[in-house]
Parts: sequence; C-alpha cells; structure tokens
Amino acid sequence: MTQQIGKNNKTKKMEVISKTGKINNSDERIFNFFSDFRNISKLIPPEVENWQAEQDWCSFTTKGQNIKLIIIDKEEFKTIKISGDDNSPYNFNLWIQLKQITAYETAVRLVVRADLNMIMRKAVKKPLQKGLDQMIDYMKMLPY
Repeated sequence: MTQQIGKNNKTKKMEVISKTGKINNSDERIFNFFSDFRNISKLIPPEVENWQAEQDWCSFTTKGQNIKLIIIDKEEFKTIKISGDDNSPYNFNLWIQLKQITAYETAVRLVVRADLNMIMRKAVKKPLQKGLDQMIDYMKMLPY
C-alpha cells in the first residue's frame, strides 16, 4: 500500500475536519442512527451500486471501485469511528463526533484522517473538505 519512490513521496497523515453543524435532535438519537449502517440504506444515491449493510459494516460499489466500511469503535453518544476493511486501497478513518448542546440540539463534526502520499493529499484535500461540509448540511435534514 505504501509505495516509496523517493523521500518526498512517502505517505503522511492528512487530516480534514468538517465545519461544525447543529442538528435539532438529541445526541442519543443521532448516535443510534449512525451506529447502524442499515439505517442509511434508504439514503444511498443512485450512483452507488451493490449496497449491502449490517449493523457494523456496509459494502458498495461506486465508480467501479468496491468499498467496505466497518465501524471499528464507538463511544456512546459521542463518537463513531469508521474505517475501510483490509482490502481498502487507502488507510483512513472517519470520525463522527457529537456533542449535546441542549436536550434537542447537538453539535456534529466529521473528521477524516488518511495516510496518503503528497500527490494524493493535494488532489483530495479540497474535494474532501467540500464533501464533509456537504455531509454536515445533509445530516441536519435527516429524520432521526
């Protein structure tokens, strides 16, 4: 996975943090929703094919690439940590972070950390930032 052609092409950690969004629901309901991949089955866009999900994993095909995501850690009502499986072409983690503000208002933030070479970091950082921010906007509209 880590190809090193020269000193400047080594993989390094890249971290991208979404904007913070406020969702009008409790941290418990939001946590329970995202802790089970089966809950998002009805939200999958048409360009995603071969969607399969169980509570702690999902797999799908997009742009010709097979992807499997696994929930690898949870801290009740606070964080959900998701990673690719062993066959993933990239080593990454996605955190969903929740913080209760009031009984029916929760702050949410997404964090991605990935091991990428310099070329890949430059290519994906801005689109990933935009995508994470869009996901926050989308999360505000979900019926938990």
